[in-house]
Amino acid sequence: MTTKYDGKILEITSNWRYSNDICRKVGGDKSAIIQACKRLVEMDYLEVKPDSNKTFYKRKDTAQSEFSFIKMMEVMEKNQKVEINALKQFPNLLMKDGKRLRQKANDVLEHINEEVSRAYMVKTRLDYQKNLSIIPHNVAEKRIKQLDKYIEKIMTTVISKNKDKATIKAIQEYFQNHTTKFEFKI
Repeated sequence: MTTKYDGKILEITSNWRYSNDICRKVGGDKSAIIQACKRLVEMDYLEVKPDSNKTFYKRKDTAQSEFSFIKMMEVMEKNQKVEINALKQFPNLLMKDGKRLRQKANDVLEHINEEVSRAYMVKTRLDYQKNLSIIPHNVAEKRIKQLDKYIEKIMTTVISKNKDKATIKAIQEYFQNHTTKFEFKI
């Protein structure tokens, strides 16, 4: 899961930083941190500047263009479809004891949680930019509504996939235990 690194990466990249420097400052799994940087580039939150064998990253403090937002939403919706299809592959999400989630179900729910966390990060940033008048109010509200629909769709699908109370309770407990308070630091 890379979202646990996103906030710290955005916090320390106000100037150009070498990828190894980012990994050292953030601390943690280097491959996950690099993956988080690449995902933030996809989301148009980081600029990338390759220089011979080195890759430098810098936070973008400008509003995301309409094209970049649409492109980001397409990637998020593609990921959403992949996760929903993966969820549909399981006839039962619970282990034989009827209380605990299977490991593969946990993995899918972790990916879903990651996507939802990213959507919340984008919403937080949009709200921040709207309050500073970096992005027009109506554009920010339209994008926030689009993100809310995205989150609602995936969460409704996860809960409605299983009708039995034990599975719904296990899924709700998973998200209660694995959802972190999200803060966006600039």
